[in-house]
Amino acid sequence: MLGPMKRWGILLAIVVVGVAARSYARPPAPQPIRLAAKPAPDAPVARGRLVYERYGCMLCHGVDGKGGLANPNALRDAKVPSILETADTFTLSEVEQAIRFGRPRIDRADEKGPVPPYRMPGWRDRMTDQEVNDLAQYVMSLYPKGAKKQGWGK
Repeated sequence: MLGPMKRWGILLAIVVVGVAARSYARPPAPQPIRLAAKPAPDAPVARGRLVYERYGCMLCHGVDGKGGLANPNALRDAKVPSILETADTFTLSEVEQAIRFGRPRIDRADEKGPVPPYRMPGWRDRMTDQEVNDLAQYVMSLYPKGAKKQGWGK
């Protein structure tokens, strides 16, 4: 018979061997990969494109700004409008204001019908002035090249 101290010693040795065997059997812990942060582009339009992506503007206005998200009972074809021709009817400062304060009310196609579910949110509490300006410049840059401007705002 083994004494109580020897039993504890054997039990401790078994535990140590078991822990050691388990640690060798585990795959190595993943190591974080640190990617160099891309510097912000120098051009406001390029930075504006990043803002457009970061804040999810494409969810409603589309990746390419063509709009098209269904917005039932909205006056404009029951869709979120395209932003491609924004430069045709709005000035840069008007676009900045629209980004800051949003459009809390959307005109209805049928005044007695339901309120359109999607409205332009205001971003003044979440975007910096630089981001608002860059985004506005990006939106204005989407105007089709070579198109003759028809609007009143310049």
